[in-house]
This record gives sequence, C-alpha cells and structure tokens, in this order.
Amino acid sequence: MSNQTPLKTHNTEKIRPDFLEKTQQTIQEQQKTIAQLYDLLKETVAENELLRRKVQELEKQLYDQRNSDGYSSTSSWISKIVFTLQQENRPLRSPELISLLEKREPALAEHPNKMQYFSAFLSNAVKYGRIFQQKIKGVRGYYYVLPQWMDVKGHLRPEYEKIML
Repeated sequence: MSNQTPLKTHNTEKIRPDFLEKTQQTIQEQQKTIAQLYDLLKETVAENELLRRKVQELEKQLYDQRNSDGYSSTSSWISKIVFTLQQENRPLRSPELISLLEKREPALAEHPNKMQYFSAFLSNAVKYGRIFQQKIKGVRGYYYVLPQWMDVKGHLRPEYEKIML
C-alpha cells in the first residue's frame, strides 16, 4: 500500500458556468487587444523605418549639395574662408562671409555669437597670409581679399577695387 495521498483536483462541477464563460470572454477580448496592439506596433515600426530612410536620403542630398562645388566640411576654417572668397571671386566683409558659410556649417549657424566666434578664424587667416584686410573709408570693418588679387606693390587690383566701392 502506498502512504501517499492522492493530489486534490478541482471539482469542475463546483465552478459556476458563468465564471468560465466570463473568463473565456475576457481572454478573447485580451487576445483581440493584443492583436490590435501588435498590428499598431508593426505599422509604427514600418513607418519608423520609412522615416529613417527618408532622413538618410535627405542627409545625403544635403551632403552632396554642400560638396558639389568642392567644399569640404572637414577643412580648416582658414581653408573654408579662402574657398568662399575664391568661389565668390570678390572682396567680402566678415558679415558676408558669415552668411555664406553658415549655410554650409551648422556649427557656425547655431553659434550664439557668430561674429566673435568667426573673428578668431579671420584673424588667423590674415596672420598666416592666406588673406589680406583692406580698409575703405566710411565703411565699417574690413574687406577680406585673396593675395592673388593684389598687385606687386601690395595694392588691390582695380577690378576688385571697383567691386568694393
């Protein structure tokens, strides 16, 4: 004989039939809710993936647009200033340089004090002889010019001087 007592089982006769019915109904409702949430999640993931692809495409277009003319965002600020002067092919003042460069450089565009931030780069470009300053009476600040726009005596060539006036 065995000393073990048999396991007690639930007597299904004692469970009310309406309880089973309600439980099954609740389970079905929960399954429907889960299915709806799963469909919504799949839709959201698909939309997220689509938006990621669009962002990558737009970033690539922006990058290509910035670099289509040979501009390199990895160059030094001095090289960027020289490049901008070469592209414009005219003497520029610092506000003009800033407005042209901030279209290509988010760091400059988002800076709270652009003039102060940018003036250090202009000073270094002048110091290293990559550009020269030209002062005109009655005009606040300097025009910045490239060395090849100067004659042998160090004066600005007439065709560039006309542009400044």
